Amino acid sequence: MRAVMVDVPEHLLAERHRLGHDKADEMWEGELHMVPPGSNEHYRIELELAAFLLAMARTQGLQVRTEAGVFDPLVPEPTSYRQPDVVVFGDEASSERGVEGRARLVVEIRSPGDESFDKLPFYGRVGVAEVLIVDRDTKGVRRWVNRAGTLEDADAGDGGWHSLDALPLAVRGVAETLQLRSADQTVEI
Repeated sequence: MRAVMVDVPEHLLAERHRLGHDKADEMWEGELHMVPPGSNEHYRIELELAAFLLAMARTQGLQVRTEAGVFDPLVPEPTSYRQPDVVVFGDEASSERGVEGRARLVVEIRSPGDESFDKLPFYGRVGVAEVLIVDRDTKGVRRWVNRAGTLEDADAGDGGWHSLDALPLAVRGVAETLQLRSADQTVEI
């Protein structure tokens, strides 16, 4: 169900904050998007993926975060940001408030009815280099690469593998399993 509230009562926002339900909320050019908590499967994928990416990212001088906002660097107020499930970024994009646009990789774990695909124009505009959307249920993978401020859908290579630009890693979804392949190992999530 989608709902639009023209004026959100302060007590509702305070209650969401008290309960921790606002951790994934986003601001879309001044419009609050209240995102419901993910399922156990959603968080399992997020945690296992972030753990795998962390060691690899460190060898590249990059950071990995969950629950880190990707902000529009041209908007100093906290009125234009998205909360990807996993974000990989360099020091040049790091700020006190989160990631200033130019993330190397953003991963969205798509749940039925969520807004993952609607975030693509924002990610392209703020300079995210690469986006993966992983379907929570099927583990299907789609990848986009930034070309001059626009994210373009990238086809998978041989065997359905998506070779990432951000890290020496390939990703694919097979038989409701997410597979990650580096130079020395292949793991299933």
